[in-house]
Amino acid sequence: MEGRAKALAARPLHLKVPGADVSVLDTTFGEMGATVDIDETVAVATRTGREGDILERAEVARRAREGGIDVPLVTRIDRDTALRVLEALKEKEDVSPVSARLDLEKHATLTEKDGRFIDADGAIGVVEAAMRDARADTVTLPVASFPPRISAAFLKSLDISTVVSEYETYFGRNGDQKLRGKNIDNAAEKLDGLVISPGEMISFNAVIGERSEENGFHKSWEIFKGEMVEGMGGGTCQVASTFHAAMFFGGFDVLERLPHSRPSAYIPMGLDSTVVYPGVDLKVRNPHPFAVVVHAKTDGNKLRVELLGKERPVKVGFGREVLETIPYKRKVVEDAELSGKKVRVKQHGIKGYKIKRTRELTYADGRHRKEELEDKYPATTEIYEVPVGFDVSLLPPLPAESGEDSDLGGNPAPAPEAAKTPAAAGTTPTAENGLEVELAPGAHVPTNAQKDPAKTIWLRR
Repeated sequence: MEGRAKALAARPLHLKVPGADVSVLDTTFGEMGATVDIDETVAVATRTGREGDILERAEVARRAREGGIDVPLVTRIDRDTALRVLEALKEKEDVSPVSARLDLEKHATLTEKDGRFIDADGAIGVVEAAMRDARADTVTLPVASFPPRISAAFLKSLDISTVVSEYETYFGRNGDQKLRGKNIDNAAEKLDGLVISPGEMISFNAVIGERSEENGFHKSWEIFKGEMVEGMGGGTCQVASTFHAAMFFGGFDVLERLPHSRPSAYIPMGLDSTVVYPGVDLKVRNPHPFAVVVHAKTDGNKLRVELLGKERPVKVGFGREVLETIPYKRKVVEDAELSGKKVRVKQHGIKGYKIKRTRELTYADGRHRKEELEDKYPATTEIYEVPVGFDVSLLPPLPAESGEDSDLGGNPAPAPEAAKTPAAAGTTPTAENGLEVELAPGAHVPTNAQKDPAKTIWLRR
């Protein structure tokens, strides 16, 4: 009996999906959780040999256990084991549906594609049936299909004659901004043509997907833990921010959104939105009684996001007031590769801000609604890299009320004159006090909007 049980566990099993010429998984019945219930099989044999006294029935049971009597095996599939195998297979073989989309530049409709999934419960059933057939070694798994959310027929019925809202931002493509620009192109392309039905919630991360090379993204500069670093997908936040601003002015419900850890150079504080896949997301919902289509496009250095729909149901005003300014600190780090009076700005300091942002919505039927929220942007630490043993008192003074956070210790007095900071990475101007200051890659000079934002602004769209 034990030998037959081991033979069943070792029996090869080839799993296929409909239409496939080869198996998608080569395994064994044992790996799928097939087991023999030896006690129940012996009981069946004993019931078969009921004639005779108790000693004769005991002999039948003994011979059954040792394989001396050929009786049908009582077999079972351990469901948890089988599901682990099938779930891993589903990860590879299941296909999500693809909704139909509009190519707004070519005025064409991209047709939908059905999704496909392996029916795990049905698969366990067909494996159980094959397990009882000694000649079966190949199983075709049951597969079901399901339609996408949006069909081409639905798209043809949409009225997208009106620009419900729009927003534009600008970005660079030269030097170390080249790959960032490509990431913006990629994310905008994924967003373009997206249909948002009435009442539907959209996750930016779900639409754009993982920031990976396989998904078309490149390594570029991004903010990580308060510092500029090279990371995969840098620039995607600009697409999220521009998308958020378009949704904001379109009267959409903003369900989930976080500001950046510093003011952005390309959009006013309060309209930006940071995203990190998969944990930090931007989620919005369409409150209007009609569907809208997102038109996201890059043109040279410009990113434009439009919402197209039946009508413009609401006028929106955006107000921002700076409530508090937070001074930044300085961090000084010794670098053995530097010498003399050559120093490197790894990161410019940017003041932090606490702001109140207001949205006023005026609907076509005369209804009026006002929203007020607060955002906080932490101060960005200024980081200098200096030679070993460098006299930090030679560095330019911090703005009033800023603090020193030097790895070298002490609290040096400010130099009488500030070193001149270059406008581009890699340059080495000579300051009046003899310092040679260069910018590290990614250390771009803050814009006026980052250094000294207007106390209040008001935008209406």
